[in-house]
Amino acid sequence: MDLGETYVSSEVRGTFGYVDPEYQSNCQVNSSGDIYSFGIVLLQIISWKKVINMNVKKPMPLDKMAKFLTRDGSTKGLVDPKLEGEFSVEAFDLTLGLALSCTEVKQQRPSMEEVVAMLEKALDKSTTAKASTPGTSPNLPSTT
Repeated sequence: MDLGETYVSSEVRGTFGYVDPEYQSNCQVNSSGDIYSFGIVLLQIISWKKVINMNVKKPMPLDKMAKFLTRDGSTKGLVDPKLEGEFSVEAFDLTLGLALSCTEVKQQRPSMEEVVAMLEKALDKSTTAKASTPGTSPNLPSTT
């Protein structure tokens, strides 16, 4: 390359497990790939699980593991144990649903505006649950 010339690369780099699987097949960069990655990060935050479960015969991505662990409608196997039951189940369910929708196929993913709106709704549910009855934990799961 001669002095004064520039070069632009559109090659995408990313950490395995965070990159949109659709990018791996079509090599097209778009905002829905960012939504996918955000969904994976959100799943990690609420579950404290690794992005890829290597403790099984066939490694399982976190979004697939989350669907597997919640297939019976229970979120108990997915909730971060460090929360020790101190969270709004309704807010958790909203956040989980959002995270899973972010990891759906591109056409079914929410926009970032929809993501923000749903996070604000979950925050409101969580705040309302904490403030509704002083000294108690409404909408919080039983730890017994």
